[in-house]
Amino acid sequence: MLSLQIDDDVRLTDLEPWHAEQLAALFRAHGADFYDWLPWEGFEDVEGARGFIDGFTRGRGEGNRRLYGIWVGDELVGGTLFPSINARSRIAEAGVFLAASARGRGIVTRAVAAMLDWAFVERGLHRVEWKCAPGNLASRRVAERLGFTHEGTLREVFPVREERQDLEVWALLAREWSGLPPRT
Repeated sequence: MLSLQIDDDVRLTDLEPWHAEQLAALFRAHGADFYDWLPWEGFEDVEGARGFIDGFTRGRGEGNRRLYGIWVGDELVGGTLFPSINARSRIAEAGVFLAASARGRGIVTRAVAAMLDWAFVERGLHRVEWKCAPGNLASRRVAERLGFTHEGTLREVFPVREERQDLEVWALLAREWSGLPPRT
């Protein structure tokens, strides 16, 4: 189980099935905001949240997915994830969701940097991709701060609330990763 202290009061830990109630509560409180940019929904109830976590727990065991909770003190405020890890090609995709009340503190940048360290240093991956809608400026800024390169935009790739969204593809190679940027 991964547990990393990101800041004095912020930690990143594997989400486990027993966190389903906390994840469901997070989505009940902030799901409408998350769903502006995410193509998945339905995690407001405990069973939906547990199913989401269970899929990642199985994927962690198989080495092809990870899901971490972002905790401020004892409160679950978001999550970071590797929705896919391909060990053969040594490529992964990273993603994140964070409650609006926890934004603007550099939490996502530091959490994703910890994920990148794990991916490149411990897992030996070659490439990590970051995908976001062009209008999701906060997500784009995270990619830029961490040194990702914008490689292109896929047109109308995924539906969000019945509307097809474009998807920017950003990538960072292991040789480009120099570690967590200093706090400003």
